[in-house]
Amino acid sequence: MGVRQATLMLALATANPLACFPPRMSLNVASLEPKGYPSMHFVFHLSVKKPWHNAFRCKRLWSVGVCMFALVHAGMAHGTDVTFPQFRGSGGRAAVEDQPIPLQWDANNQLAWRASGIGSGWSQPIVVGNRVFITAATSDKPLAPKNFADGVRTPQSMGLGFLSTSPKLQITWLVKCLDLGSGQLLWTTEIEQGKPEFGIHPSNTYATETPVADAERVYVYFGASGSVAALTHAGEKIWTRQFSPQKTSNNFGTGSSLAIRAGKVFVQNFGEDRAELICLDGSTGETLWTQSREKPETSWSSPIVWNNHVRDELIVSGGNQVSSYAPDSGEVLWTVSNVKAPTACSVAMDQQQIYFGGSDPFSTGPLFAVSAGAAGDLTPKKKNSAFEYCRWVTDRAAPGMASPVSTGTLVYVPDKNILRCYRAESGELVYQQRLPDIKMVNASPILIGDKLLLVGEEGNCCLVQTGEEFQIVGGGRVDDTVWATPAVAGGRILIRGLDTIYCFGGN
Repeated sequence: MGVRQATLMLALATANPLACFPPRMSLNVASLEPKGYPSMHFVFHLSVKKPWHNAFRCKRLWSVGVCMFALVHAGMAHGTDVTFPQFRGSGGRAAVEDQPIPLQWDANNQLAWRASGIGSGWSQPIVVGNRVFITAATSDKPLAPKNFADGVRTPQSMGLGFLSTSPKLQITWLVKCLDLGSGQLLWTTEIEQGKPEFGIHPSNTYATETPVADAERVYVYFGASGSVAALTHAGEKIWTRQFSPQKTSNNFGTGSSLAIRAGKVFVQNFGEDRAELICLDGSTGETLWTQSREKPETSWSSPIVWNNHVRDELIVSGGNQVSSYAPDSGEVLWTVSNVKAPTACSVAMDQQQIYFGGSDPFSTGPLFAVSAGAAGDLTPKKKNSAFEYCRWVTDRAAPGMASPVSTGTLVYVPDKNILRCYRAESGELVYQQRLPDIKMVNASPILIGDKLLLVGEEGNCCLVQTGEEFQIVGGGRVDDTVWATPAVAGGRILIRGLDTIYCFGGN
């Protein structure tokens, strides 16, 4: 029964409940649910012997049905997004439609559920319909990562990663699925077991890469083991691929999430010995094309599919180079070297431009804006200077760990506990403000309609109103360490801590 039919039945039942239904009637609003998910049913048991009781019961139950149907239909009319299928949401844009999220939240306010014991990982939760998919690493030894302050005191942060040795522990790499409404664990699928070939930074994890999903499958990637796999939404393995794990700069570990477009899955595997971009067929796992960089450099940046007003482009970044490829063929569209490119964070985009730049603990690089339609080798002669198709360059404006985000008119760049806002047209600084109660932002911000969600490492969160004036309009807190980027779907905010996922809102 479709939505129109159900609406007609509701109208008739309101006027005369007995006129429309047989002694037992089940209204299946299957068309409201994503494919492959449980449908909603309203079931009525009517008595043939007591017609007066039928009328009373039917009116009462149908009143409940009317309210439930109205709520579902109102949600559809409002357009609440229940899909957050990859790192930074649909298309990697770091933006979702406006939805009724809570403006204040903590352990005692708007906490819908919390799921503990999920395993270690900085991968982001992703959402398709009423299911939450996450990846995790577990071991018989502690895997909890250090916070930023403790992590920078380690030898690896001081450039002495060569002193670290291969870890002597057994890792199990897992994919888990939770119910979005309740947090109940629906299934767990093991992808691989083994000893990692290389170590990681004490603040990194063995499950930092965020998975992607489409209407049929979930795709996961664990850079530490080199495994890529596709699963059904019910957790059944469809295919697996194995790529050689990469040695990373200073043994920091891996972190580049997957990207997806039209059934193609993109794996960015940039290490010290090889730097490969691999396109896989989502249905079979077959390699469709591969591109390699002549000079390998480690990158933790994630690829994005830039759907601009000219064409679709696959953008990858790392070291001193940003490149664009045709997603279907792997053809190089343009490349720019001799710039401080994003290596820890990822590229931001809107319909007109992309925005990128890189910083490290010792220096803050420039922020670049590149217009859609670029072609060829754009490399400037002078390092970090403007080049063809470069709309503007703003010095000392690049992000660090957290990725920037664009509204189309304004670009927001988090840097530690500072939020900077620039004009997308010119690169002019609009404001620079300290985020109250936040010490460090490692999670990438997410635009929710006209509000920007930022989550601090120490668990403090804030909602900033978009616009040319800095205005905090809400926020919350989790008592946890947070590096994973939050997910937003169906009016809910999902925040991942060290071993727990928290869901706020959706009431």
